[in-house]
Amino acid sequence: MLILLLGLAACGGNAPQHTVEDSKDTAVIVNTARIAYDDSNEEKRYHAELQYARSFKFTPPTNGIATQVMIHPGQKVSEGQPLIAYPVQNYQLQVEQQQALYRDMLSKLEKQKTLLAKGFVARQTVEDLELEVKNKAKEIRILEEEYIVKAPFPGIITDVSVRQGDYVVAGTPLFVLSETDKLVAEFFASAEETFRIKVGDEVMLDMGSLPELPGKVTQKGILMDDARKAYRIRAEFDNRQAIAAGGITANIRMKLKGNGRSIRIPLTAIASVGGQDIIYQCVHGKAVATPVRIVRIVGRQAVIEGEIKPGDEYVTLGVEKISDQSAVKSMESDL
Repeated sequence: MLILLLGLAACGGNAPQHTVEDSKDTAVIVNTARIAYDDSNEEKRYHAELQYARSFKFTPPTNGIATQVMIHPGQKVSEGQPLIAYPVQNYQLQVEQQQALYRDMLSKLEKQKTLLAKGFVARQTVEDLELEVKNKAKEIRILEEEYIVKAPFPGIITDVSVRQGDYVVAGTPLFVLSETDKLVAEFFASAEETFRIKVGDEVMLDMGSLPELPGKVTQKGILMDDARKAYRIRAEFDNRQAIAAGGITANIRMKLKGNGRSIRIPLTAIASVGGQDIIYQCVHGKAVATPVRIVRIVGRQAVIEGEIKPGDEYVTLGVEKISDQSAVKSMESDL
């Protein structure tokens, strides 16, 4: 009996020491980092459609025939230069009739001036006829130019959709004149992004194999687009090299400035328990589950909010191996 009691006492004395050793062995090794404020700056990329800043698309108001097409794509034109003529049927007959009337009036005026010199007619009669001749000349000039389209500004012909001799239908575009020295890009941003975008912010136009162009934001929409649930943003770029980019699609890169008070952590640090996003803080060798709210995802990181503050240590790698109050052994992480 004495031997048996001594044996039981020996077993009982070794049990606590074995438990402590097991506790050390079960501590999970995890990577950790310290919570720190981030500047919140983000580089964003938007899909945009490019247009020339100023374009003139001509559509005739009446039907006619393209009697003269004096332009071709890529042609440089100056302000006031005739580009195309599209008179209606019987137009030439109308011009000739008016020109015949004008010649008759000129002949009559010369005769009246001769009679005035001899004193057979009053000066007022001659002056009235001179005014009529002047007005008729103006009518003919307007008639002759009525169907001649002239360039409203200097630029480059970027499209021509009519040939000489074609029948022209009212409302059908005939050509496009553009100022190619400036490009405009329009893209859409979310409400949160639009709030962070400012007029004057610098942007970069990425056109693939074409040279990149720097530019600036010039306009922000104030009404949300119902279909896209986003706001329209407009940026302009100097195009001194006259790159033919009107109508193409490209990417806009820009940096959205933050408030410098956000907290950004790697996505690997976030776990989901019972539908709640959490991170594990390291407190005295224990993993403490802390609820957080993901504000937005930035690449492989998340901007979060919650009961956390700069300096708090949290698990960055290994969250799948632990739970609340798990014993952990931390290692510094470079994430």
